[in-house]
Amino acid sequence: MEGNNYETQAERLQNVQQTAGQVDNQAQETVSEIVGEAVNQPTEEEQQRKERLALLESMRLMTGTVVPPEEPALSVDGVGFFALNDIHGVKAKQKQGKTTALKICLAALLSGQMFRVKSELAEPLVLWLDTEQKAADVKLIISDVKRMTGLDDAYIDTHLMLFPLRKMNYETLLDDTRLLIGQYQPQVVIIDGVVEFVASFNDEVMSRQLIHDLLVLCEEKHCSIVNVLHENKAADDKNMRGHLGTVLSQAAGTVLECNKSKQGIITVTCSDPRHGSTPPWSFRFDADGNIVDADAERKQAEAERREHRQQQQAEERQRTHESRLNIVLTAIRDNGGSIERKQLTMMLMEKAGIAHSTASAFIKSQIGDTLYDINGRIHSSPEVALAF
Repeated sequence: MEGNNYETQAERLQNVQQTAGQVDNQAQETVSEIVGEAVNQPTEEEQQRKERLALLESMRLMTGTVVPPEEPALSVDGVGFFALNDIHGVKAKQKQGKTTALKICLAALLSGQMFRVKSELAEPLVLWLDTEQKAADVKLIISDVKRMTGLDDAYIDTHLMLFPLRKMNYETLLDDTRLLIGQYQPQVVIIDGVVEFVASFNDEVMSRQLIHDLLVLCEEKHCSIVNVLHENKAADDKNMRGHLGTVLSQAAGTVLECNKSKQGIITVTCSDPRHGSTPPWSFRFDADGNIVDADAERKQAEAERREHRQQQQAEERQRTHESRLNIVLTAIRDNGGSIERKQLTMMLMEKAGIAHSTASAFIKSQIGDTLYDINGRIHSSPEVALAF
């Protein structure tokens, strides 16, 4: 019995040792697996690179990629502008009609068409943010649009979201814009005074970041964002102000420019078109302060200016002709009534300050009319020519 017990205890010990060995092996295998997984796990940098590459790959354009066509919010004579998913600019010197031009655009969006400006959207929602004027002046936008369109209050209030924001700080204006766009989901956003969104329009970093953020916002929300910015103060400088204006003009799909004539006609032109250039359109204020179409008046004024310019050019050509003829006739007279053609050409070149080809062509044009060529000598009349 004792021998059997001894063998049994030995077997038990051996079994325990075998089990312990198996457990130890399993533990080692588990540790190896954990270590292996840790070694094979991508680093944070590798993971970020992978995610970034996936994002870029999703943006790749290929031959079979279908890109939706551009969706203009407005058009003039069939040429669209202020496309959705894009930012745009409106520029001018101070008091040249930027806000009024946008009132006409707003009236067209709400009513379908105003003058030659036509809406390409069906009953769009418009968000208008004014960062420069007081509330009483901003309210005039509604008054003017009501007079132009005849729309009732209920329709305007459900299609126009108008906010005077000049009390807001530049640090919050972009977030406020995001919040309002998210709330109302407009198709067209007008920022009258985008300069207030930055601490300085000459801050290149802030300007680039703002325009980038607006580009992202309009694509995310499928809307058109129209930004109003003054031109530089110099009369001959048509560029929008500072780095902000430079970046905006580079990124904008459309840049409209407003110019007021001495007669008070404000003309809107497309100064920086990315695609087709929008035809110019004009308006003015009548005696009662109403905004009225002025295209016919502008065309008439242009025709009158063109006619006046042509008349001035004709008079200048006549003065030039008479001056050159006088030089030629004087030279012939001082030379006894006859002069060699080559010599006359040289004298005309010197006294009139013109090229040889021009002097030669002028003399040739007068032969048989006021000048006569006899054997290479030029005379001022046929009688004198016969005397020689």
